Amino acid sequence: MRELSPEERHVMTAALDALAMQLAARVALYWDEAGTVLVPLHPLLNTLELAPLLEATALTLLHPQSRPLAHGAAVLMVPLGEALALLAFSGHFPDALAQVTRIEAFGHGAHEGRRQGGL
Repeated sequence: MRELSPEERHVMTAALDALAMQLAARVALYWDEAGTVLVPLHPLLNTLELAPLLEATALTLLHPQSRPLAHGAAVLMVPLGEALALLAFSGHFPDALAQVTRIEAFGHGAHEGRRQGGL
């Protein structure tokens, strides 16, 4: 496993920031006691408006957990990273696919992308 260079970290951070800002403009984000950023599942799905089959598939891949809100009601939440990955499948986030692809490239050998002129 190799460490990302400062330039690669900058590119990844910029892509993550862009996605998080787009999502935060439409859905409330929450912090848990461990510092994890969480997204309420049902508002996320309502915002994404995925096709029924795609939504059902996404639900099998997500890891929702019931979390209490300040007023006592429990809400299903997913980690921010999982929510960001779904943005690419929604027509409401047209540039999300490019951002997710940039992030995903780091997980599958960014050095190969550089050699081919990517990133």
